[in-house]
Amino acid sequence: MAIKYGNNVRAVLAGALNNSATTLTVADASSFPTLNVGDVMYLTLSDNINSVNEIVKCTGVSGTTLTIVRAQEDTTAVSWITGSHVQLRITAGLINDLLAESTASESAIFDPIGASVAMSIALGG
Repeated sequence: MAIKYGNNVRAVLAGALNNSATTLTVADASSFPTLNVGDVMYLTLSDNINSVNEIVKCTGVSGTTLTIVRAQEDTTAVSWITGSHVQLRITAGLINDLLAESTASESAIFDPIGASVAMSIALGG
């Protein structure tokens, strides 16, 4: 499994999303990383004023359709209206998974925790 991330990854929902949907459609997915089998990325759904948020784990991208696992990191699955924001943000789950992945493949040459922290800072975390 690889955890994918990128800078300035954002889109808006192309259609409404109910609280049990496992796929969402965005207007433009061109800024999203490519996911291979087993890859994931963490996305944050939010309203226009960022007063409501839901973190989802994205497990697949096909065109503008994203397959998601809802209500991650102690957030609640809610319904979203067309135009709601979909962004790849740094989340606690992303950092924890990166640290676990780095620790599993730790070597004497690389500093996995330092690399994760540096990556977090570079991405604005």
